Amino acid sequence: MSKNKILIALNQSESSRRVLASVEQFFPPADNDLILYFVTRPPTAAGFGEPDLAGGYALPGDQPVKPTLHPIYESQQRDSIKAHVKSELLPETNRLRDAGYTVEVKVGFSNNPVDSIRRYIGEVDASLVAMTTRARVGVTRFFFKNIADTLAEQTRIPVLQVYPGDD
Repeated sequence: MSKNKILIALNQSESSRRVLASVEQFFPPADNDLILYFVTRPPTAAGFGEPDLAGGYALPGDQPVKPTLHPIYESQQRDSIKAHVKSELLPETNRLRDAGYTVEVKVGFSNNPVDSIRRYIGEVDASLVAMTTRARVGVTRFFFKNIADTLAEQTRIPVLQVYPGDD
């Protein structure tokens, strides 16, 4: 019997990680694999690294060479962001693995998090999306839909929405 794949949508806020407790409470590791999906804006690919001023550069003939800036490419920025996200989520991934879950950490780059999450749901054939949400009611909910509400409307799989409480 294959396991369910639960896509847990995360962002840079600490409160987005609060959904993990609910996932652990309701979805046992024997039946579910977890994908921690972190969505962020794509890198700009514009920038230069700082030169190493202590490098002691010299050309043949002992002429000193001034260090120069080197370009940082988009692929380098993406790799750096992915490594940073995996490092930041390491305590959670280790705890979940110790509890018996199979855990993957994936990073999506998009200016539209809803589209990125929807696309990834299809790629991995997720059974459920779990994420935190802001508690909006009445007129504010009508005018300011959040990502969780939009996903719940636009996907064919269940979306577990957890209100994280006050920060």
